[in-house]
Amino acid sequence: MNQQMLCTLITWDKVDSLCRQLVGQLRKANCQIDGIVAIGRGGYVPGRILSDMLGIFDLTSFKIEHYQGAYKQHEAFVKYSLNTDISGRNILLLDDVSDSGDTFAVALDHVMHCGTVKKLCTASLHFKTVSTFIPDFYAETVNEWRWLIYPWAVNEDLSSLITKMKLDNPDVRQLQRLFKQRHDINVTYCQIEDALVLLQGEKK
Repeated sequence: MNQQMLCTLITWDKVDSLCRQLVGQLRKANCQIDGIVAIGRGGYVPGRILSDMLGIFDLTSFKIEHYQGAYKQHEAFVKYSLNTDISGRNILLLDDVSDSGDTFAVALDHVMHCGTVKKLCTASLHFKTVSTFIPDFYAETVNEWRWLIYPWAVNEDLSSLITKMKLDNPDVRQLQRLFKQRHDINVTYCQIEDALVLLQGEKK
């Protein structure tokens, strides 16, 4: 990914709408679920929201590392394992996005080694058509690749984009212009300030 990488800022209202769409699909398909497994970190917040909307209180997770900010660091791998017995359960495996498909591939392999489930369904808020993995359920399709910045990852993603700009003492207005020019996003003053504070903390 280069400095001209196009991005989309996802709002909390949009997340609510996407989660409601997923819930509607799951109910329409009469998908029997008695446990949700969120793929961390992207699936943590959607997992909690779906848990509430569906009235499914058995929510657990494990963590896969693949990206740092908006940039891929290495091959996807399980950093923290699933420590729950899911044998005989109807499980929904959830992430925020199916981007390359690598995370879901690793996640499915991991889940399969954690017990023999009765039924396993996969879901994500977004499905990118470049992905090698198509979830069973997804709320929205992304046909032209863009980096999606979810509200729970704004600081992390913006700070990584600022770092790639390699600027000396950047100011907020300059960064606002560059985010629009290079990444096609309108970033608020507060969002940029938060990202800069995060970067200053990392340099200490």
